[in-house]
Amino acid sequence: MTEATKQSIASGDKLTPETFADFVKRLKYHCAGEGVSDHCTADAIFIVERKRLITGIDLDYAPEKVICLDDHQWFSPKEYWDDCDRGQKAVLNKAAQDWCEKKFLHADEDDQWYVLGELEDHTLTGYSEEWEYVNSHFTREGAEAFIKRKKHDYPKGLRIYVDANIYCWEFNAIKEALMDGRLVLKESL
Repeated sequence: MTEATKQSIASGDKLTPETFADFVKRLKYHCAGEGVSDHCTADAIFIVERKRLITGIDLDYAPEKVICLDDHQWFSPKEYWDDCDRGQKAVLNKAAQDWCEKKFLHADEDDQWYVLGELEDHTLTGYSEEWEYVNSHFTREGAEAFIKRKKHDYPKGLRIYVDANIYCWEFNAIKEALMDGRLVLKESL
């Protein structure tokens, strides 16, 4: 069986002696082997997080700006410009020339944001990004399999965050017992 077709509980295959052995091998790699250097903790837990945008922040306090129209968002004036057709670009150029006597792309970014914020039905607001917990996995492969399977449900994006479970004694005791062979898969009778 090739690596691409190898069964794994990370991707939802049944727990068998083969998939259990694969899981323990991956667990050892990430928590006691070479994989530790990738995330710098032997007490790793692989957390899937989703990106969440907090919009509506007063521009005086916002770390970032976004222009919104219906269900669309643009995070820079250039990004907005690139989505415009010829007629919309002409409107932007006229508005910028009226405001600061420059074409839209030649205006300062603050002036570009101002022009965008004055467009009818558009909302210029501040935003902040947060990463919110979705679920946890013993191995990176488990987290990656979840993202591959469910990314369509999280259009803003998902990421893997590796956290240290240094004081999660139950989790670590079970993980250690799996890795050193004290906790084993018992075949069904």
